[in-house]
Amino acid sequence: GRTVIQVCRNLSCTLAGAEDITGYLREELGLAGGDTTADGAVTLVAVECLGNCDNAPCLQVDGVDHGRVTKERAAALIRELRGK
Repeated sequence: GRTVIQVCRNLSCTLAGAEDITGYLREELGLAGGDTTADGAVTLVAVECLGNCDNAPCLQVDGVDHGRVTKERAAALIRELRGK
């Protein structure tokens, strides 16, 4: 996709709720059948470690770190992406 979201799935992030965040993002982006939205706008990828364990759960949007992500923060990121 034109935008790539990488969600860490390493131990620290998993214990802090990364699976919930990934599930939420998949649902919000409509990714039931794959990793890229139908319009090619967003690709969601689970990665092993982003090196930001002290801010778990973390993700990156086009290489920009976002730590201590909650569903609310994930929703804000999606709104921001849709506004582009």
